[in-house]
Amino acid sequence: MEDPAPPVACTLIPTLPSSYDKYGTPLAMERVGSSDEIPLPSGWVEHLHPEGNVYYQHAKARLVSDTDPRQAGVAVILNNALETIRSRLPRTAEANGPEVYLSVPDPARRGPVGAVKYYLVDYDSRSIFWVEDLNILTDLANSGSLVEPFESTRHLRSGLTPEFWTHVEYYPCHQSTYDHGAEKELTAILRHGCVDDTTAPGSIFPYSADECMRYLKLLERLHGDDEASESYRRSWISRLLASICRSRHINRHGLPYPRVDRLQGMDSYLMHQNRSSVAMAFGEILCLGMSKRTFAQLTELWNGRIVYQRHWQPFIERQRSEWRWIALGGLYLLMLNVVQRIYGASIFLVATSTSFTCAAVLISALMLHAHSPERLKTASDISSYISMTESFHHGLRPLSISYTIPKACLGYGTLLSAGNALHELNSQFQDNPTEALHVLASAVSPLLVTVVLHRFYGPSTF
Repeated sequence: MEDPAPPVACTLIPTLPSSYDKYGTPLAMERVGSSDEIPLPSGWVEHLHPEGNVYYQHAKARLVSDTDPRQAGVAVILNNALETIRSRLPRTAEANGPEVYLSVPDPARRGPVGAVKYYLVDYDSRSIFWVEDLNILTDLANSGSLVEPFESTRHLRSGLTPEFWTHVEYYPCHQSTYDHGAEKELTAILRHGCVDDTTAPGSIFPYSADECMRYLKLLERLHGDDEASESYRRSWISRLLASICRSRHINRHGLPYPRVDRLQGMDSYLMHQNRSSVAMAFGEILCLGMSKRTFAQLTELWNGRIVYQRHWQPFIERQRSEWRWIALGGLYLLMLNVVQRIYGASIFLVATSTSFTCAAVLISALMLHAHSPERLKTASDISSYISMTESFHHGLRPLSISYTIPKACLGYGTLLSAGNALHELNSQFQDNPTEALHVLASAVSPLLVTVVLHRFYGPSTF
């Protein structure tokens, strides 16, 4: 960078590309245009991302930043941070060194002395790194939860590869040449994922066969595009590669003891959750054992703690449908209870049945709200929700019980209402058998006729 700044101290903070909350940046309409009329400092170029945000590059210094260098004091901070980083790199890397990312938090309030977030990008090895002394077996430069502990250099590289592709996705416009090798690699990966998803029930590929086919068609159509569209291609190709590499890292791809099947290790996961517990056993008994089937489905879906939407979304939609039917059935049962009470049925049984039924309707409504499509739209949403609700000692058993409570409450309400009706019908039959038979026929006949018509004209759903 030109015009070297005075040696002002700055604090370098290691960061990751994924730590930048690109889509959570607050809107500040009053600031738009505040520095547009000021020319950029010498050597700086502004780039427009395909999604609409801008970032800045200094080609000679091999520097990129999302902080506007025209803001007061920012250029000095960036220059000092860059000099500090370059001074810690080997001299052999200075001629054609790695790309440096710098970001100044709250530049308008910090002035020349302040913290600077940074990382370095190596395009040859497709990775990122820092200049601090890192202990890959424990933590990254005392940075807390920035990265997970790693067991080996290969494991570390596996975790940083998706971060590299995230960087390329966020800053795709300034690379001088297009990486055709990455496009060919993505094509091969998608073809393999398509075959794997159609032939292996336990496929761990993050995309379904239909999704793979759509992406492959897009790749084929992009072959004839000109250089003006390279930033668009580079951005979305990098996004797919970041997602795939992140999934591979979770599944220990290329590492000892990898997960190669979605159901791998499910038996041990089930045993871990099935610890002896009076509370869990009591809850399953109250749910009439129906929660065990839901528990098995949840365990299969959450095995490995990776969310595959093509499996989760049908399960969640079935649960939503079940809760809707339970709510409708509960409302119908409430009307029957009112009719029974009008005709002199036992107030105790009617009240108890009504209480269970109201509980079923209320909990179904709450579950529908908690599992609405807006709340569980993406794989991240589902993963966050399941991680939050999973019990440390009993895994997914409490969640499976809560899923089944509405059905159990409606079952109890139905049993009480049916018992009350049978009791009243038996009393009526002893007093006036003919009238009792007429009442029974009038109550059962419409139901039987409806079922017969559905079986004859409706689809084969049973």
